[in-house]
Amino acid sequence: MLLTLLAKVRSRRFAAWRRERPVGAAVLAVLGALELLWLPFAGFPAAVEVAGVVAGAGLSTSVPLLVTATMLLTHPRLHTPVGITVLALALVALVTCNAGGMLIGSLLAGAGGVWGFAWLPPGRDAG
Repeated sequence: MLLTLLAKVRSRRFAAWRRERPVGAAVLAVLGALELLWLPFAGFPAAVEVAGVVAGAGLSTSVPLLVTATMLLTHPRLHTPVGITVLALALVALVTCNAGGMLIGSLLAGAGGVWGFAWLPPGRDAG
């Protein structure tokens, strides 16, 4: 009985926390960054370039992408500049990281950046 009550309280707190942040945008940006980071180390024949160069480009793009995705969760008031930064990093990854992680990583991160830019805090009208 007590555990059920505690679970409900935690669930409500998490739902309230989640509503105040662009969680979906952050998840898409993290998925894009992880895909950009994972592809060079996977050893696919589709990895066109030398592993060292691709790994460096993947790290130099995906680590800032992970940081900015974390900023979307921790500082939701900065969603506009952080969303633009995520989108810019996704475009940079398209050029530097094996065609943007075979396009999937850049598309995921780009969608997260656009969503983070367009997200509105609760209680704020779009008009």
